[in-house]
Amino acid sequence: MNISRQIAGFLKSRELVLASLETCTAGTIAAALADLPGAAVSLDIGIVVHSARALAAWPDEQAQRDASEAVSESRARAVAEALLAQRAGHATVALASLGWLAPEEGCSTPVAHCFAWACRDRGEVVSASETVLFSGRRTEVSRSIARRALLGLPRFVDSVFARERAG
Repeated sequence: MNISRQIAGFLKSRELVLASLETCTAGTIAAALADLPGAAVSLDIGIVVHSARALAAWPDEQAQRDASEAVSESRARAVAEALLAQRAGHATVALASLGWLAPEEGCSTPVAHCFAWACRDRGEVVSASETVLFSGRRTEVSRSIARRALLGLPRFVDSVFARERAG
């Protein structure tokens, strides 16, 4: 079973609908789910932001003031939470994947990438984030980023549900 089918099944089994915003993966995260039959059941919207300038303008004035924090966990959480709020009534979980690939194909410098996931729990927005270093060829890094973003989703949602059961 590939990751896309696994995540789509996870979302469907929990009646979750995803909204995503991704930077350097150019829509790979949303496309992985959109390519599956019945994707509209679990995928609301996928947004691709392909430049730091575009990210600085998304999603509100606060983001423009915080442009210097274009790639950070706090920025990723803010984007995921804002996306969830923006898509209220449509999406029940949001994913933000923020980072930039090395400018050259042969560059072996590791790149930091920030992920955040958000959902509502007991009327409040709950979010989590992480930063991961990736290195390798651009295409390998892009695939690894999309994979990490998708696999982090069930881990996040299950941790929220576990907290709900415990509290």
